[in-house]
Amino acid sequence: MSLENFLIVSAILFSIGLYGALSKRNAIAVLMSVELMFNAVNLAAVAFSRYSVPATLANTGSRAPDIAQSLLTGQIFAIFIITIAAAEVA
Repeated sequence: MSLENFLIVSAILFSIGLYGALSKRNAIAVLMSVELMFNAVNLAAVAFSRYSVPATLANTGSRAPDIAQSLLTGQIFAIFIITIAAAEVA
């Protein structure tokens, strides 16, 4: 799978969540739609962190993919978003 596939799935999820948030009147349905949009952003952040190599690591030679995989910026960002979303629902 490539980055484009993850971004397409993320865009589809975000679009479904946006449609649900704008078209529903029930508060529970709106909150579920907002959660779906948050999860789409999480998927995009984790995909970007997996498939992008920082410029400083691009010149380190053959070890660049190993070092880039150890960076967890997208995953940490996703955990923060999940925490904020849980606080919003509560």
